Parts: sequence; C-alpha cells; structure tokens
Amino acid sequence: MSTMVPVTTDTLPSNIPKLDLKGTNWAIFSLRFQITVEAKDLWKQFDRSNPKPVGSPTQTGGTTTVSPPDPVALAQWQKYENLAKHLLTQRIPDSTALCVRNLPDVVAMWKEIVREYTEK
Repeated sequence: MSTMVPVTTDTLPSNIPKLDLKGTNWAIFSLRFQITVEAKDLWKQFDRSNPKPVGSPTQTGGTTTVSPPDPVALAQWQKYENLAKHLLTQRIPDSTALCVRNLPDVVAMWKEIVREYTEK
C-alpha cells in the first residue's frame, strides 16, 4: 500500500532560497521557484496561459455590449492569482515586493522581477 504525500499549494519548500537583494542567487532562485510553481500547477498564472476571464461582446442593432464574465470562472481565476502572488512574495526581498505590489497581475510582477534581477 502506498501513501500519497499531499502537495500543499500555499507554501514553498525550504530548498527555494530567499532571493538575495543583489541578485547573486537569481539563477538558482528562478529555476527552483519555477519548477516548484509548475508542480503546484500555478505557473499558468505567471505565463498567462490561464488568462483572466472576460465578458462576451454582443452586437444589437449597431450597439456593442459586453456581458460580465462568468462569476464562478472569475472567482476561480482570482483564487489562483492570489495564491500565485502569495507564493511569489514569500521569497523575494521586501523592497522588491514593495516595488511590484501595485502591478496589475502576477504576470507583470514576475516580468518586472525578471527584468530587475537579470540586469544585476
């Protein structure tokens, strides 16, 4: 009889180091972070393969209206988005977290972090 080990989705394992402010461990941080987030099936939030649900446009007599997105799909997307942001901010420097906190989504946050630490 085998025992399944649950994969917790809200924490990162200890083998993912905290990203050094100077970026000296960027290569290993980004590798381990991506592999772990992929294992949690959340990388789709980082590469935008799980886009935010939007409403459908409808044409009626020359007027275009947009219906709201499916509330269940939007709630599920928001849950994944919040979890992805939570994982990302666990191991980045506080100053970096403060710099990216107002970006619109985790895709933009990750792109900015990649840009900043690739240049260091």
